[in-house]
Amino acid sequence: MNKIFLQLFFFTSSWSVAFSQADCKLRKDQGGIKVYTCSTDTSEFKSIKVECSLNCSLEKLESFLLDFDNYVHWQYNTTESKALKKIADSEFIYYVKIEAPWPVADRDIAIHLRAMRSVHELLISANSESGFLPEKENFVRIPSLGSRWAVTEKNKNELEIKYSIQIDPGGNVPAWVVNWVCANAPLQSFQALKKQLEKK
Repeated sequence: MNKIFLQLFFFTSSWSVAFSQADCKLRKDQGGIKVYTCSTDTSEFKSIKVECSLNCSLEKLESFLLDFDNYVHWQYNTTESKALKKIADSEFIYYVKIEAPWPVADRDIAIHLRAMRSVHELLISANSESGFLPEKENFVRIPSLGSRWAVTEKNKNELEIKYSIQIDPGGNVPAWVVNWVCANAPLQSFQALKKQLEKK
C-alpha cells in the first residue's frame, strides 16, 4: 500500500506542475493535432503542450511508448534510442540521440520513464537522468527535460491525449531561436505516431 500511495503522490504532484503552463498560444492545428507553446516561470525556454485523439487501444499505445528502439521511427530527428536499464515493468532508463541542424551540435540524453496504468487511463512521466552516463564526444548532453503523457480512454479504440514537455537543449543555442521553431518537432512526431498506430 505504501508503494501505491507513493506512486499516486508522485504522479499527482507531477501533473499539477506539468499542466500549469500559462499564456499558452496555439501554434499548430493540423489533422486533429493541436500544438501550443506556453510561458513558464522556471525557464526562458517555452514549454510545449499537445492535444489530440488516437484511434487505437490503450494497451497498444502503452506497448508502443515502451518500445524504445522504435522511437527512431516517429520521434523528430531521433537517430538512436534504446533501453539502458529496466527498473520495473513500468519503469525504465533509456537513451536518445537527436540530430540537430548544422551548425548546431547533435544532442543526447538519458531519460527516466515511469508509467502508471488504470483501466481507462495511462499516465507517463519522463525526466532527464543526470550522471547516469558519461558525456560523449561530439554530442551536447541535454541538461534538463521533463515530459508528461495523460491518456484517457473515451471509448473502445478512442483515446484522448494530453502531452506536455519542457526542455533545455543545452549548449549555446539562443532561447528565442528554440522558441521560434519548437512547435514543428512535436507536430511531426505526433503525425508519425498517429500514422503508425492507426494504420490498418
